[in-house]
Amino acid sequence: MIRGKIIGQVWGARQVPGLEGRKLVLVAAQDAAQAPTGRLVVAIDTLGLRSGEDVTVAFGSGARNVLRTGPDNRDLCCDAAIAALVEGAE
Repeated sequence: MIRGKIIGQVWGARQVPGLEGRKLVLVAAQDAAQAPTGRLVVAIDTLGLRSGEDVTVAFGSGARNVLRTGPDNRDLCCDAAIAALVEGAE
């Protein structure tokens, strides 16, 4: 899981079955001091967020669990998904 900032939206002319209607966003990863690391990630936006918002991104099976919990989610084509909106951190 990483923390990052949404910097834009990604548009696809065609999507694999199961991703139709899902919004894809571009997330710039941040380090512990909230400075950009240079890593960019395309993630499924599960919360309907906007550019500029701080988020956490889950990967792999964690991302699939964000979309659908349980053992029957292996059919989902997802490697990164927004797991939470970060409103503050200490």
